[in-house]
Amino acid sequence: MQGILYNQGDLAGELDFSNLLKYLRILARGMRMVGKVFIALGAVGIVYIYGPLVREEAKYEISKSEFLNPKQIQKINEQKEIVNDEYSIKIPKIGAESKVISDVDAFDPKAYGEALKLGVAEASGLSHPGELGTTYLFAHSVASRVDFARYNAVFYLLNKLESGDEVEINYHGQVLKYEVIGREVLKATDTKYILSQNLVERLVLQTCYPPGTTWKRLVVVAKRV
Repeated sequence: MQGILYNQGDLAGELDFSNLLKYLRILARGMRMVGKVFIALGAVGIVYIYGPLVREEAKYEISKSEFLNPKQIQKINEQKEIVNDEYSIKIPKIGAESKVISDVDAFDPKAYGEALKLGVAEASGLSHPGELGTTYLFAHSVASRVDFARYNAVFYLLNKLESGDEVEINYHGQVLKYEVIGREVLKATDTKYILSQNLVERLVLQTCYPPGTTWKRLVVVAKRV
């Protein structure tokens, strides 16, 4: 199919509409293909970022299932990375278990970003487990939004903890038991729990809140038992 083009009344030339339509169809198919590729990449990215959070939530829900016996629940909770015997944390209720990286600057994104790739971080300048004062363990956001959900997965379910729940710390061969006494949602800039004190032995666990975001901080406080 052909047509004639005019420019202000003058004959400008002929246009082959069949070739034009063919090229347009090819372009449309190409754009659809590119769109599908971007959608696929977006889906992969979401799975990569939030996959660990979904996995932890699924394990928690399965562990509460009335169809599982205690041995099955124990097996699910044991399917985790081997932690460091020198310093580690275990929270039975939510199946959380991780090694702890000691003396990490909680105000240096680069320092705690590297630490959170390895485990939960312990804020420097405060007390260690078993000592009078505050031991502050955190797994909050890192600089990249690609990483904040992945490196926050260990403490993702802290919002499930309630007063009376158990937290276990293994510190250089000494097993210390703690009991949750409260929790609080704070602004991201609120650092009141990270201040040094020597009145009581206190364990503070901190993560991002709501889960998978960097908007606020959820703090869980536990006492030694």
